[in-house]
Amino acid sequence: MNKFHSRLLFAIIFLIIIVFLCMGFMLGQFISSVITYSETHGISAEKTIQQVWIALIVCLGIALVIILSLIVRITTTYTKPIDAATKAVKELAKGDYRARTYEDPITATGLLGQSINIVARNIEEMTKSYEMQHDRLHTLIENMGSGLLLIDSKGYISICNRSINEIFKINQDDLIDQLYYEAFSQKEIVKLVEEIFMTERKLRRQLHLMIGNEQKDFEVYATPILGSNVEWKGVVLVFHDISDLKKLEQMRKDFVANVSHELRTPITSIKGFAETLLDGAMNDREFLEEFLTIILNESHRLQVLIQDLLDLSKMENKGFSLNLSRVNVKELLENSLRMLRSKAEEKDIQLELTVDDETTVINGDMDRLKQVFINVINNSLSYSPNKARVSVKATNLVDYVDIQIIDTGIGIEENELSRIFERFYRVDKARSRNSGGTGLGLAIVKHIIEAHEGAVHVSSKVGEGTTVTIRFKKGISSKKS
Repeated sequence: MNKFHSRLLFAIIFLIIIVFLCMGFMLGQFISSVITYSETHGISAEKTIQQVWIALIVCLGIALVIILSLIVRITTTYTKPIDAATKAVKELAKGDYRARTYEDPITATGLLGQSINIVARNIEEMTKSYEMQHDRLHTLIENMGSGLLLIDSKGYISICNRSINEIFKINQDDLIDQLYYEAFSQKEIVKLVEEIFMTERKLRRQLHLMIGNEQKDFEVYATPILGSNVEWKGVVLVFHDISDLKKLEQMRKDFVANVSHELRTPITSIKGFAETLLDGAMNDREFLEEFLTIILNESHRLQVLIQDLLDLSKMENKGFSLNLSRVNVKELLENSLRMLRSKAEEKDIQLELTVDDETTVINGDMDRLKQVFINVINNSLSYSPNKARVSVKATNLVDYVDIQIIDTGIGIEENELSRIFERFYRVDKARSRNSGGTGLGLAIVKHIIEAHEGAVHVSSKVGEGTTVTIRFKKGISSKKS
């Protein structure tokens, strides 16, 4: 029983005592008056007193009923609503914002309950809105592609998202509530945060970080967090991984440098021999024919390079179509080898073809596939010594056709195998340029094979030779590369 109930009960008991004392005093006075009146008029005092007692008992009973009714009324009107309101407020204090109390728009306690319910409903709506916003913000932070880090004014990490964990290979639990200079071993990050703390200015900086055994590049946005009264709240850092962009930028630079170099060589030759002829060498018939032949060869080399660049550009931009038809594998390989027989004979290289099923066919572009095999077989011939052997084998499988080009040439270092399909990459730069290669052949080969939904694999041992395995499906689903 609370203090309010105790005080109310005490007040009611005190009121009843006062009422009964008053009634006792009035009863004494009344009985004294009745006795005096009876003695004066000769009426029996005992009978009169008996009647008075009966009347008084009835009156006391009625008074008791009235008092009990008042008690019930007071309890119903005030005590129970206040109990309900107290219980509801306690539930609200515990965080149960669905708690409600008794409402009565007439009585004061009912109005109190109504006000409590209004407050409860408002708190519930605000809580739901807050939880919704919190969930949205949490989902956004956790699933954003960039890493986010929040450091409070004391230097402790208070928020980090999933991308930070993936970038730095650190468990989230190991970062939260850690000092930033203890959590990160990269000095560049520590210096950046310290600079923000000292200058209180936004920064945008590219960082080259060593993470484990891997080097990565990041675009980092760092900004201080200031309150409404310019109160220092902390620092926010956002890490954008730009490693791939850096690689693409380097590839672009390398591509421009390689194209410039490849174009400069034939142009320089053409210009030099033309100037020599204009200086008087054209009068010598022998020199004239020799120099014109060199100019013609260099012009052809320049034309091939430009055509390869155009083809590669179309393939990389997915701007070329395959003219699909039913291609007989044996016929395709025979046509490709026929164009390379003379080169093989010049080097006394044994060129062999083995097809285990002469009826095997694939869906493909005959001209593009011929371009693939001429490039690959020509490479095998170029990198094989005299009197070597180059074998071409076609194996018919259930759903695929495997075609292998096997040579006994110089081979390729293992660390170079993953790069041989890059544009302008050369295993033996001197030999490639002397043989007239552009450095784009294998890059074009890879794009054509992928356009046919095929795959290419290269295995090699230095001094023993190289095997190129090309696999095609017996049917492809698209006519666009």
